[in-house]
Amino acid sequence: MCKYSVGWKRDLGRAGKLAEVTDERSRAFDIAYAEERAYMIKVMYNIESLNQEKAEVLKKCAAVAGAEPVVISSRGKELLKEDVVYKRFGIPVMRGETFASMIHGENVSVADRGGIKVPITGLREAREKTGMTRATLAKLLGVSTEMVRKYELERAEPGEKVAMRLVEIFGHKIIGKPSFKGEKITKAFIGKAPFDMAIRKDKTMLISFKSSPERVKNLEGVSDVLDAEPVIAKRLEDIDI
Repeated sequence: MCKYSVGWKRDLGRAGKLAEVTDERSRAFDIAYAEERAYMIKVMYNIESLNQEKAEVLKKCAAVAGAEPVVISSRGKELLKEDVVYKRFGIPVMRGETFASMIHGENVSVADRGGIKVPITGLREAREKTGMTRATLAKLLGVSTEMVRKYELERAEPGEKVAMRLVEIFGHKIIGKPSFKGEKITKAFIGKAPFDMAIRKDKTMLISFKSSPERVKNLEGVSDVLDAEPVIAKRLEDIDI
């Protein structure tokens, strides 16, 4: 785990449930966090050290546990900007302070190949409430009517200039939170986490075939945060699945 500012973790701990994974030689994630949504967080000093294999394990681990994967890092090839969400191998990457800001409802932007984008929500409802047509809004924003339609369907996100114009017209509630949800998986062997297997049924089960004190502590902490059932077993046949 990287050793830069930990203030954002204290902030998260005051806002929701947080469990840190310790004493695990190889782990898919370092922190489990839950407030309105659940997250599995990998903390790295430089995002360049995240390869596709590690990313796929983190995504699978989060999906089967009903959480969203996030990587916290301070830099890639350059320092990461505050209040901007990047992506690597399909996983959101951001500074710890940015993640804490997002959790508290503050606006964050998203970096993609087209530059910095801003997620928006409820645009169609806001527009129709004012009686404005798509064509009129498009003219005010300086974009095409088709682009406004994509914004409304959340198939595209505006740049910062257009987003600020939307805020001027409809207010700050138009700015949304980035969604990190990935594929849905109901059962998976993980092997690189404080559990070896996860199963989603009526309630998620996190299963470990190891019973060391460190493993039990980590498993119980993560299970509590994710509202899951911790299970210690000697072999797969011992589990009623």
